[in-house]
Formats: sequence, structure tokens, C-alpha cells
Amino acid sequence: MKVIANTGRLLNILIFLPLIHLSAQTHVYPPYWWNGMNKQTLDLLVYDPEGFESSPVVDGVEVLSSELAPNAHYAYLRIQTPDQTEKSTFTIGKGKKKRIYELRERKAERVHGLDPADVMYLITPDRFANGDPGNDRKKAMAERDYRRDSIYGRHGGDIKGIRDHLAYLQDMGFNSLWICPLMTNDQPKASYHGYAITDHYSIDPRFGTNQEYSQLVNEMHQREMKMVMDVVYNHFGSRHHLFLDPPDSAFFNFHEGYLQTNYRAATLFDPHVAASDRSRFTDGWFDGHMPDVNQRNPQMASFLIQNSIWWIEEFGIDAFRVDTYTYPDQQFMADLAKAIKEEYPDFFIFGETWVHFPEIQSYFVEGNRYNPIATYMDAVTDFQFCFAVHETFNQPQEWAKGLSKLYYRLAADYLYEHPENSVTFLDNHDLARIYGTFGEDMDKLKASLGLLFTMRGIPCVYYGTEILMKETANHGVIRQDFPGGWPGDEMNKFTAAGRTGAENEMHHYISKILNWRKG
Repeated sequence: MKVIANTGRLLNILIFLPLIHLSAQTHVYPPYWWNGMNKQTLDLLVYDPEGFESSPVVDGVEVLSSELAPNAHYAYLRIQTPDQTEKSTFTIGKGKKKRIYELRERKAERVHGLDPADVMYLITPDRFANGDPGNDRKKAMAERDYRRDSIYGRHGGDIKGIRDHLAYLQDMGFNSLWICPLMTNDQPKASYHGYAITDHYSIDPRFGTNQEYSQLVNEMHQREMKMVMDVVYNHFGSRHHLFLDPPDSAFFNFHEGYLQTNYRAATLFDPHVAASDRSRFTDGWFDGHMPDVNQRNPQMASFLIQNSIWWIEEFGIDAFRVDTYTYPDQQFMADLAKAIKEEYPDFFIFGETWVHFPEIQSYFVEGNRYNPIATYMDAVTDFQFCFAVHETFNQPQEWAKGLSKLYYRLAADYLYEHPENSVTFLDNHDLARIYGTFGEDMDKLKASLGLLFTMRGIPCVYYGTEILMKETANHGVIRQDFPGGWPGDEMNKFTAAGRTGAENEMHHYISKILNWRKG
């Protein structure tokens, strides 16, 4: 049996991880696919816990290539899908290990994309509403505590809770939802946030099921609402099966000891940069429980690209928000976006670019004259707009401060081919809440929201802004529960009767502008 390279370094990392039972079943990634796709080749990653002595036998489809991975628990298969649209099947393996693989018939086109007429509502799903208390505790999960009094614990919000309140959001004027990651995050601590994914093909069971997610997207489309999926390519969770038993050590960026990223996106194009600084940015780990993914590995790249297309095709998602967009290999990010666009031309992709100057932020959008890579990116998160609005109301009005800062940031729109696609916001799940930042000044909040809703861009509002959520201290509290979202809550702020006078005033203000904005 072949063994994985760099075993020593991997073991040094695994020794600090909680004990986990690796799957004893054969798996194929992706679990199924479709006939009639524009690209008719499909890469399969086949896992057998007993290992392969030779490439698995495949019958019923043309095999373009077949080889064992460096870790002989895995085989790489590339197949040619049939030139047909109807469902078909083929088999992988023989005897007791024979598996039927399904190539399904594609569903009708459901992708709508985003445009400046849309307004997004950002939800941290664990903290919005608990529609199904029965899924709060899962014995098989590493984090078993359910404690609403713990700011970093799981509180029980779920997909059904979101679905139960679609009418509330639509009545207020929102037509698009950006929901923080819903994929399985089986980490032992702080798994509520979702950004340390441990299974790329399943919804976290504490949020619901793949079927419930499909029902949510379908109902949103029936309401003419759009779904924005939050995706992560920079890192996995440390309990991910592909990290604990990787096909190849080259799937991840390992180092002698722990090496954290320097968080400096400018190293990608700085003409004076030290090579070590650039590689630390791209290959360093975002956090100790988030192994850094090596997208330069062709099999890993294929796994990620096909996984993205799988979610779009299976559920009819309208857009991706790409977490930590600047950190992964940029050629991979371009290849990913191009592959998605070739299948779904109207699909909208915007990347998180948490940087501090417009010349850095604009570098990552399609059409930047200084970026040697065609990114195929529709937009980025406009942190420059966010920072400038904060300074507009919190700084003295001087030549380059206060409102002037916002003017200069908007004047820099010449750096973008389509500034109108920029995703604008005042705060989000990583930032102090805007109302608290403004010292609970209602006039400042109204004025800033007025700017957000009437300036160029696609506005995004963080959940709870409409009821004056104000926490600023840390991630745990800025992602607080929405009162009324849990059975037994003393107050229900989803209703006018449960809100204070000031909260109703803000709720009405947002609703009035957003419904006027529809035209």
C-alpha cells in the first residue's frame, strides 16, 4: 500500500486534534452528477478505507484516466459523461464493493444572479430563529452543548427558522438572503459560525437537511427572492475527512510547525514584496483549526470547483459570497469563476476583500488593468464604502475627513468597470454593529442607511439592524439572538407589538425606503 508523503508533519498536527472516527465506508466525491452539462468530463475522487491495490473497475462509461492517489485509500478517476440529457448510471468497483453512480437529468434553469436592484439581508443562521428545536442537539457531533447563555456556543437557529420568517423579510423590502455557511461544521468549539467546513456535501444537521435547504431556496424563488450562498475555498475545518486522511499531503499547505497567515493582501502585487511575505499570506493558516487549502493541487482544485457547481445545480442558488477571497491561489479563483460562468452565465460571484484602500480592493474585480489574471469576478465587498460612512459621521468635517472621505472613496470608482455591482454595507457578522458604533444615535443610523440604500451598489443589511441591535464588544455578542426567534422568548421583535417605539421607528424607516426603492 502506498503511503502519504510528509507523514511526520501531518501526524504532528493530528496529535493535537480531538479523537475522531474516520469513515469506514466507501465514498465518491461528488456523490452524483448530471448529464447535459457544458463540460462533459467529470473528476471522481473515490475513497475506500481498506485501500486500493489497483485502480477500481469502471463499467458503463468512458474512462479517460484512472490512477491511485499517493494515499492508496483514494483513486482519481476522470470520465467522459454521455452525450445525452437523460439520466444514466455506471458502476465503480466490483463484487461487494460495486457502487452504482448516477448521472441525473438536469433541472430547469433557476439561477437569477444579483444586480443593483437587489437588497440583501445577512443572517448568522445559528442566531436568527430556531424553527426546529428537535435538531438542536446531535450526539454524533463534536460540539454537543446547546447553551444560549454562551456567546460562542450553539444557540439552535436553523433553516426552518429562516423559512418561517421569509414573509417578515419580504414585507420589509428585502429580496435576497446572504446566509453564513450552512455546510457541516463538526468542530468541537464555536462551530456555530460555519466557516470551518468538515463536509462539503451536506448541510449541518443542526441547521437541517439538504432537503430543507432545497425547500428554503424553492420557496424563496416562489417569492421572487434570491439565495446567496457563503462559500469558503481558503481553508477547511481540521476535522474534515480529507484533512484527517488526505489523498495527498499536497492537498494542504503544511509547514514545519504552525505558520499563520500575515493577513496582508497587498503582498500579491507589491513590487517590493519579499517572497516569504507573499507565501506566508497565501499559504499560512487563517487559524489553528482551519488547515490552509492548496488550490494549486489539480485534484484539490477539481474537488472544489465541482463541489461549487454541484450546489448550484442541485439547489438553484443565485450567487456566491466568497469568504477570504484574497487568500487562495488567485489563478485557481479565476478558474473557478470561469468554470461556474461557463455553466451558469447569469450566476453572480462577489468576494470578501477586507482591505483598507480602494487600489487594493479594486485589484480583485474583473477588468482591473494591473491584475494579470482575468478574475471573472462580478464584484467585491466594498469595505471602503463601509469605512468611509463610519468616518463621515464620527470624524470632524475637514478637507480629507468626515464626508470628504466618502467623496474621495466614491471618486475612486474609476478603478472599477462596474462599480454599481459593489456590495455595500455598514456592518456585518465580523464588525461592531453600526448603531453601537454611532453611540446609539438614531439620526446617524438613519442617515447612513439612507446613503446605503440610495448610493451605487448592491446594499446589504446585517440582521437585527432594523431593531437597533447595538453590540460592539466581540464576535459572540455581535451575533446575538433575534428576540422572538426561540420558543419561550419573552419578547417577539418580529412583530410590531413586541418592538419598542424606537425599534418600530427604525423598522418602518427601513421598510419605507426599501419598498420605495423597488419602484
